Amino acid sequence: MKENLTPDAVTHTVYLCQVSPNVSCGACCGLYNVADPDPRALEVMLRRRTQWFADVPRTVAGIDAFKARVEGIEPQERPFPDFHHCPFLGMIEDTGRRVGCLLHPLAPGNHGLDWRGLSYYGGMACRTYFCPSVRHLPVRWMTAVRQSMDHWYLHGLIVTERRLLSAFFKELENRIGRPVNESDFSDGSDTALLFRTFATLKLNWPFRRKGAPGVCNYFFEDGQYLRPAVGKTADGIPASSFETIFRELDSGFSSTREIHDAAERIEDIFRRIEGFLSARNPEDGHPVGHKAGMPST
Repeated sequence: MKENLTPDAVTHTVYLCQVSPNVSCGACCGLYNVADPDPRALEVMLRRRTQWFADVPRTVAGIDAFKARVEGIEPQERPFPDFHHCPFLGMIEDTGRRVGCLLHPLAPGNHGLDWRGLSYYGGMACRTYFCPSVRHLPVRWMTAVRQSMDHWYLHGLIVTERRLLSAFFKELENRIGRPVNESDFSDGSDTALLFRTFATLKLNWPFRRKGAPGVCNYFFEDGQYLRPAVGKTADGIPASSFETIFRELDSGFSSTREIHDAAERIEDIFRRIEGFLSARNPEDGHPVGHKAGMPST
C-alpha cells in the first residue's frame, strides 16, 4: 500500500504536506476516515488531542496510554475500515493553525525526539511516504493547487485526488491551448478562488451516488475500494465529456436533466477560469490560442 520516494526524487516535486501557517495535509494518516468528517468536528477532535498530548509523559507507556484514551472516546467506525486513522494527528498552532503530527520531533514537548516509531506504520513510513499525486502529477499542476489553498481542510481533501485533478487540469489546458503556469493560480487570484470552488464540490456535490463513502478518498493504489463508474439509474442517460470528473466525485444520476445540471455546474467553473486566463500569453511566447501541444503527463 505504501508508495515511497527517494530524497533525490522529492527535491524534484512540490512539497504538499506542510504548505503554510494554515495549509497542510493529514490525508495519508486517515484524517478524513472518521464517522463525522465535518470540518468543525475534525477541528474539535484535533484540538482536544493536542491539549491532551501536552500533558502526556514522553515515554512509550505514556504515549500508548494516550492512544488508548483517544480510541476509547472517539467513534471507531470508518468509511474505509481497512484504511488506518492515526490517533496521533493533532493541530499545529504557531503563526497559524493546521493539522500535523503530535509525534514529530518538531512538535511541542518532544524536544527534538522522533516518536513516530510508535505509530501504526512506523517512523520510516512517516518520514518517506508521499501520496500518488506527488509521484504522478506534473509540478505545474501541484504548484497551482498549492498556491490556491487557504485552509488545511480543503487542501487535504483535494490534494490526494490525483485522477480528479488530472481530469481538471487536462480539460483546462485543452481549453486555453497551453500549459498552466505558476502565475495563473497566484495566491489570492480569481482563478485560485475558482479552483477552490471546484475543490469544494467534494463537500457539497448534490449528485453523489447513494452509498458513497462521503468526502474521504482512499487514494492508495493497491486495488482496494475502487471507485465505480458513474451510476445511472434510468435508461437513456447520456455519457458526458465530464465523465471522469463525475466518477471521481462519486456521482449517480437518475435522469438526463440531472446529468445536464451537473455538467452545467462544472462548465460554469471552467468557463470563468478560461475567461481570466484566455487573454494571458504563455511564458514560452506563443500567442493566445496557439496549441503548442500539451506536455506529456
